[in-house]
Amino acid sequence: MASKRKFIYFLITILFINILLPSSSSAKASIKSSITNLTVEYMQNPIGIDSEKPRFSWNMQSNIRGAKQTAYEIFVADSAKSLKTGKYIWRSGKQVSESSVSVKYTGTANKQLKPSTRYYWKVKVWDQSNKVLESREAAYFETGLMSTDGKTNWDGAKWITETPDDAELPNVTLMRTERSLSHKPVESAQLYMTSLGVYNAFINGQKVKKIQTEGEPVDEIFNPGWTDYKSYVNYQAYDVTPYISSNSKISLGVMLGKGWFAGRVGAVGEYSKVVGKELALLAKLVVTYKDGSQTVIVTDEKNWKSSNRSPVLANDFYDGETYDANIAKEINGWNRVNYDDRNWDDVSILNYKGKVKANRGAAARIAEEYNLSPISGFKYSQIEKSIAGGGDSTYDFGHAVTSNVNVKKDISLKAGETLILDMGQNMAGIPNIKAAGAKGSTITMKYAEMLNDGKKNPNIEQGGSDGPKDTLYRKALTTAAQTDKYILSGDSVEEYQPFFTFHGYRYMEITADQDIIIKSVTGKVITSVGKQTGDISTSDADVNQLFNNVLWGQRGNYLSIPTDSPQRAERVGWTGDAQLFAQTALYNFQDVPFLENYNEIIDAHNQEQNGKYGSIMPAGFVGFFSTTVASGWSDVGVIIPWVLYQQTGDTTVIEKSFPQMDKYMDYVGANGYDTQWFGDWLAFQPTSTQYLNTVYHAYDAQLMSKMAKAIGNESMVKKYDALFVRIKADFIKKYLDKDANLLTATADNFEKSRHGYQGADNAQTGLLWALKLGLYETEKQKETMINNLTANIKNENHLIRKDQPENTLAVGFLGVNVILPVLSDVGADKLAYTLLLQDDMPSWLYSVKNGATTIWERWNSYSIQDSFGDASMNSFNHYSYGAVAEWMYKYMAGISNDPNLPGFQHFVLQPTIDADKRITWVDGSYDSVYGTIKSKWRMDKKEFIYQATVPANTTATVYIPTSDVDTVTEGGNPITKVKGVKFIKHEDGKAVYEVQSGTYDFKSSIKQPASK
Repeated sequence: MASKRKFIYFLITILFINILLPSSSSAKASIKSSITNLTVEYMQNPIGIDSEKPRFSWNMQSNIRGAKQTAYEIFVADSAKSLKTGKYIWRSGKQVSESSVSVKYTGTANKQLKPSTRYYWKVKVWDQSNKVLESREAAYFETGLMSTDGKTNWDGAKWITETPDDAELPNVTLMRTERSLSHKPVESAQLYMTSLGVYNAFINGQKVKKIQTEGEPVDEIFNPGWTDYKSYVNYQAYDVTPYISSNSKISLGVMLGKGWFAGRVGAVGEYSKVVGKELALLAKLVVTYKDGSQTVIVTDEKNWKSSNRSPVLANDFYDGETYDANIAKEINGWNRVNYDDRNWDDVSILNYKGKVKANRGAAARIAEEYNLSPISGFKYSQIEKSIAGGGDSTYDFGHAVTSNVNVKKDISLKAGETLILDMGQNMAGIPNIKAAGAKGSTITMKYAEMLNDGKKNPNIEQGGSDGPKDTLYRKALTTAAQTDKYILSGDSVEEYQPFFTFHGYRYMEITADQDIIIKSVTGKVITSVGKQTGDISTSDADVNQLFNNVLWGQRGNYLSIPTDSPQRAERVGWTGDAQLFAQTALYNFQDVPFLENYNEIIDAHNQEQNGKYGSIMPAGFVGFFSTTVASGWSDVGVIIPWVLYQQTGDTTVIEKSFPQMDKYMDYVGANGYDTQWFGDWLAFQPTSTQYLNTVYHAYDAQLMSKMAKAIGNESMVKKYDALFVRIKADFIKKYLDKDANLLTATADNFEKSRHGYQGADNAQTGLLWALKLGLYETEKQKETMINNLTANIKNENHLIRKDQPENTLAVGFLGVNVILPVLSDVGADKLAYTLLLQDDMPSWLYSVKNGATTIWERWNSYSIQDSFGDASMNSFNHYSYGAVAEWMYKYMAGISNDPNLPGFQHFVLQPTIDADKRITWVDGSYDSVYGTIKSKWRMDKKEFIYQATVPANTTATVYIPTSDVDTVTEGGNPITKVKGVKFIKHEDGKAVYEVQSGTYDFKSSIKQPASK
C-alpha cells in the first residue's frame, strides 16, 4: 500500500514538473526580437545601383511591448565570406539612433563603392535593454556602371542599329553575336543593356529574366522603360550567372520592338529628333571566372549582325502585334550558338547624345501572381437586327445570338464564329493562348473593357453602345486597334504570348479564318507595382469591392510611369492623376522606387523646359500639354516629393529636387498658370480654374516651406511663408464676400466647364480647398464655409444642385482626394460615411453597383439603365477617383502618417466609426517602412472594440472613441495599470493616448458618438 502511495506521489510530481517546465520554456521561447526586411534604395537585394551613397533600411520585429532600437551599426563587405569573417570594406560604427530607414552609406574617398561590384551587408541593433540583435538575411546589393555618359565603364560598347536596305523602318530588329568562352569555372556574369525601343534579351536561347533571391525569376517586359529620350534612357543590370553554362561558346540575341520610342504613343514626344526612329541597342556582358579573368562582350560594328526578318510583323502599344509562327520556325535558333547568320546585315553605329542612367525600380513585369482565367464565354455567328433595322431584336443596335461554352475545356471555333471570353477582371496585360489549327490559319484577337448592351443613351448623344448586345464595346478606344494576330505554323499545339504590346481589357474576342481548337487562354497581367503593402476590409461588401477596384486600377496604370489608362490611344503620364493619387499609391504598394523614378523623369523635364513642369510628362498624346503649366497638374513636381517624404521620412528626393521646385515656383509666380486647362476636371459642379490656380499656388507655398524646414533651409522657409501670406490675402480679398461666401464662379466670370457643367459659387471643391488650407480670417468665416459645404453635399430638396440627388459629391479630379479628409477634419464623419456609402450617381459605389472591377474615368461612364457615357473620353480603368482609399486608410481604418513627424516612426491611429452603424467593422493594415501597422475595430451595441499593432521601434498616438474615458480598458485592464500606454487628454468624444510598440486590445463604452 505504501509503495502504491509512493508511486502515486511520483506520478503527481512528474505531472507537476511537466506542467511547469513547458510553460516556463514556452514563455521564454515566446519572447522574440529580430532584424528583418533589409533593403537598399527601398529594394531587396537590388542589382545595378548607381548611387554613391545608397540608403540602407531594415525593420525590427519584436513581441515585447516597448521594443525599440537605441543604436545600430552597419557592416559592408565585398563578399559573403568577408562579411562572415569580419573583413569589411566599411562599417558605420555604432550610431546612437532610433532611425532604421534610409541610413546613407558614408564611406570616405578610399572606401567609395566600385562599379559593377556585389556588396554584402548586415546590421547590428542595440535594443531598449542594450541587447544586441544581428540581421540573419543574406542581404546584398550590386552597383551598376556608376556613370551616365553611356561610355564610362561600358568598355567600349557602342550604340548599334540595323542598316536597312530600304527607307522603310522595320517593326522589329533582331541582333545577335557569338563569342567563345574560356574553359574555366565561372564565378559570375553580369549583363548591362538599354535600347531605343524596347528589348527582349536571350542568352543561349533563354530569355533573360530578373533573378530573385526567393521565388521564380521575374519576367520584366518593355525594358528599358519610358523616359524622355531627349534627356536620357535607363539601362538595366542583370545577374545572368545561371545562364552561363560550361559551353565553349555563348550567344547573345536581342529582339527590339518599337515601344514608346518609335511607336504611336510617343510620336508627339518628337523622340525622332534625337537620332531618328531607328531602333538601337547598347549592351555589355561580362563573364568573370574564378581566377579573376574576364570575357567581355560589347555591342560594336565588328561582331554583331542584324536582321529585320522577324516573326513579329507589326507591333505597337496602341494597335497590337502580328506574329507569324512560320517565320519563327524558319529562323529557329537565331538566338543560339552556331546559327548561320551569313545572310544577316552588318550593323551601323548610332550617335545617341542623351544620358544613360541606371534603372530605379520602375520596370514593368508579367505578374504571374495575378494570372487570370476566363470565368465564362460564349460564341455567336449571327446578329439579330433591331426592330427598327428590320429584325426582331428589342435592342436599339440588335443583339448577338449566343451560345455558352465551357471555358475549362477545349473550345472548337469554326471560321465565321466569334468567341467572347470574360476574364472576370478589367486589367492591363496580354493573353497567353494555346491553340491548334491548319498551317497558315490566322487567329485574330481583339480586346475591350466592356460588352455592348445594345442600347442608345437617352441622355448623352455621344454615348450608348457602338454595336449589338454582347459584342465588344470598342468606341471608347478612340484610334487604338487593340488587336493581335497569330498565324499558325501547323504544329499540334501552338502557344502565343505577345512580346511588344499590351492591352486594357476584361473581354477578349477570338476569331479565325479557318477552323481551330482553342486549348487554353490565360490573362497575363502587366504592372510595375511592387509588393502589396496595404489592405482594408469592412462589413460592407460594396466598399470591399471598391477597395479592390482601387488596387486593380493602380496595377493597370502603374506601368513604367503613372499612366491614365491602359486601353485607348493615350496611356500617358498625366500629372494631375499622378499627384492626387500618390499617397494612396504608397499605402497600397511598395512603390517608393517607382515614384522616385517618376520624380527623376519630371525633374529632367523641368531642367529641359527651364523651370517648367508639364501636364503630361514624358511628352506624349497631345504635344503642347507637356509644356502646359496647369494648377493641380504641373504641381506634381512639388507634391510627389512631399508625399514621398511623408511616407518615408526620407529627405533625399527633397534635397535633390528642391532647386527645380524653387525654379518652378518662381516661374508660376512670374507667369501664372494656364487659365484654360484643366481645373476640377469632370466635376459636376466645377470651380473656376483661376480659383484653383490660386489655391494650388498657396498649397505649393505651404509644402515648399515645410520641405525647406525639413532640409534646414531657413531662407526658403521665410520665402515661402511670406508667399503664402500674400496669396492668402489676395485670395480673401478676391474670393470671400462679406458673408463668408466663396465666389468660386462669379469672381472669375466662370459659367461652364469644358464638359458643359454649370459653375456656381460655394462649389464643393472650392470650399474644400479653402478649408484645407485655412484660407479665412475668423472662426466664424470657417464655420460658414463648413455650413455651406455640408448644405451643398446634403442638397436637401435639390435646392442647391437642382439636377443632382441629395447627399452626393459634385467634385472632379482636384476635389476627389480632399473631400472626405476635409469632412472628417471638420467633424463631419457621418457625412463622410454617407458619401462613401452612397450609390446614386455621382458616387464611388455607383460604379460598383454597375459592375465595375476597376475605377472609372467618369462618375457616369456607364449605367445599366442608360448605357455608356461619352465615348470620346471614357476609360473604365482610370485610377484617379480611387484616391478615396487614402481616406479609407487614414480615417476609416485610422492609420495615418504624422505630418509633423514623417515616415511612420511615430504615427496616428484614429479609427473613425460610422455613427449610423452602416459599417460595423473595419480591418486595416499597412506595411510601413518601419513595419506592419494593424488597425481593426468593430462596434458591438454600445461598445467599441479595437485591436492595434504598433511595430517595434515606433510609437503612436491613439484616439479611442468613448463617451466616458473611465470605461476605456486595454487587455481587460484599466489604462492606469497598462504598460506602454499614457493618457494624454479627452476631447471631441475621443480619449487620446501615447503608446509604445506592441499589440493592444482596447474597449470603450459609447453612448452617442459625436458626429455631424
